Amino acid sequence: MTSFDFLNKKESYILLNKELNAILGVSRLPKNVLNIILDDKTLDKLSVGDILEKYEYFTRNQLTIIKKYIHSHLEDGNQLFVSDLIDCANGNNIESETIFEFCINAIKKHRTSSIVLSSILYVFEHMRISQCSSIVPVFKRVIKNKSYYQDCQIIAAFCLFRITMDPQYLQLIKELVSLNNNLYTVLKNKMLYMDYNNNENCFFYCKDVFF
Repeated sequence: MTSFDFLNKKESYILLNKELNAILGVSRLPKNVLNIILDDKTLDKLSVGDILEKYEYFTRNQLTIIKKYIHSHLEDGNQLFVSDLIDCANGNNIESETIFEFCINAIKKHRTSSIVLSSILYVFEHMRISQCSSIVPVFKRVIKNKSYYQDCQIIAAFCLFRITMDPQYLQLIKELVSLNNNLYTVLKNKMLYMDYNNNENCFFYCKDVFF
């Protein structure tokens, strides 16, 4: 059993890489260790965010606890931390109307925050067909307003293309990639391994080329 003695600190601190890897590497995270991680007095928020976003073996009971933790910290002032919380919810398929509505509002409100990209991905993964008509204008807002970062715009364009199959969004993706080839890497890394695409049966699916 891995020793987690490094967690027994008297005040909040940032995990070293080897300490973070020690936590991420165990296949069964003890309940008391999770309690320490989620204790706001123990770890720096970004360390907590790293663990929640990257750990792959949370149990169903642990995810129930984590869901409550995320709900209670969505309004935290550290936007990188909140972004990690949203990524955790998305990566672990935590269904939550509270998180969904928060993400919709975050996309509209923040523009230049890391929360926006995480929120777009969460909304796209968890939207229902009946919500398409209300989600499409939110994503259009991102691609039409130049104050949003281009990585957010290309992901929003991809989501719009998947939802509507309108070729104008495919053309926008191509234009953005032609201006900044790094955006293709952003698109590939964020979209290729999403849950809906794991079966490789979506229209325009290709492991290395999307369009």
